[in-house]
Amino acid sequence: MTPTHPAQRSPLAVPMGVVVPYDMGLDRELRQFSRDSFGFDQLDLLFTRTPFEPLAVTVQQAREISRPELITEAVQAVSATDPFGYIYGCTSGSFVRGLAGERRLLHAISEAGRKASSEAAYAVESAQVYPEEHAPPVQDRAPSAVTTSGALLEAVHALGITTIAAATPYDEAIGALFGQFFAEAGVKLVQTANLGLTGRIWTVPWQTTYDLVRRADSEDAEAVLVSCTNLPTYEVLDQLEQELGKPVLSANQTTIWAALRRAERDYYGPGAALRASLSAAPEPVESADWEEVSST
Repeated sequence: MTPTHPAQRSPLAVPMGVVVPYDMGLDRELRQFSRDSFGFDQLDLLFTRTPFEPLAVTVQQAREISRPELITEAVQAVSATDPFGYIYGCTSGSFVRGLAGERRLLHAISEAGRKASSEAAYAVESAQVYPEEHAPPVQDRAPSAVTTSGALLEAVHALGITTIAAATPYDEAIGALFGQFFAEAGVKLVQTANLGLTGRIWTVPWQTTYDLVRRADSEDAEAVLVSCTNLPTYEVLDQLEQELGKPVLSANQTTIWAALRRAERDYYGPGAALRASLSAAPEPVESADWEEVSST
């Protein structure tokens, strides 16, 4: 594979703050997707979780775990290390309020990260913990921000895809909102297969995921999207792409792919379609952008 970015870059993993729901069970899979061609992590994923809620996986839960004030607090909890950027690793939580809601969430994450990192650096500097010449600089940059649903949409656009099928572990109500999110962005959902689960999604066997994707596929779909960061996909993506003859894009895969793009790193994980995607990282979402989306 030809590197997308210049060879002269830091060999260290890029720190990323990662906000995930309280019931996330696949931290390891996100790390797997970030590995380079030698098996080393390219992203230093710094996880934090939203507070526990005694809720089943429903539309209500998706709304609760994605409240902007909740995500802002989680971003602040991991911000003292001044990550390069932040990830909100939840599919349903980032599509449940539609495209405008996802854009507002992106802006809130980036702004909260910027303010918190700046305040943390200023506090250290003010306390004179370091000699003046070694004091950390006070940063006021807007860190990058990625949501899982935004990453799935970004991958679809990068590959020029306009029709999709969806494989989800959800019930029909959540699955329908997934389709609406993509419809708002001009991407047509032609077929969906759901597992109808209300919890413990991370325990789904590989074979169940594999069969679900095959059931979701349609001749009219240019790609199959696999929703939910709690649904294991790492071990089956390459085989599914070969069997179906089209891109199979999963929540965890595209989340890390999008974060790697912002960190100017190449993607080496499962999925030939994304490994071959060399397009430049998108411009960050500014407040004017999501305000325009909100008004449409």
